[in-house]
Amino acid sequence: MKLPGQAPQKSPPTSGTTNSTPLPRRGDVLNYVFLFAREAQAGRDEGVKARPVMVMAVVGRRVTVIPLTTKGDDKPASSLAIPAPVASAMGVGGNTGSSLVPGELNAFEWVGHDLRPIDKTGSFLFGRCTPGFFATALDACLHIKPLSRD
Repeated sequence: MKLPGQAPQKSPPTSGTTNSTPLPRRGDVLNYVFLFAREAQAGRDEGVKARPVMVMAVVGRRVTVIPLTTKGDDKPASSLAIPAPVASAMGVGGNTGSSLVPGELNAFEWVGHDLRPIDKTGSFLFGRCTPGFFATALDACLHIKPLSRD
């Protein structure tokens, strides 16, 4: 089932542009310099380090991602633990300390300047989330109370 804003199963290269990098798909796990809300509030305009993020939505060329923590540190109470088999599929190993942070999302135009290659091939794709866990993560994001910035 294709949901609104979901890229096609096999994302073709974008046409009419010099950028031939295919759009990501929901559930893709990318290497990205994620800017947390607390970092932005402290005056930063770029995240501290590259980390795995999962693509939650793709609308046109706008991509929304959620951060993963892989070391078990710096996890808010609202974090969602990633089961070891899912973490392996995502390309972040079977680390039992991995989790998603549903209360934090970044959005950017594809291909953003905060993507970082993982290896010498230039790929920034770690792996892909399983469909069942993606649904769990999406549900967790939808039930987080938004932070009022007014």
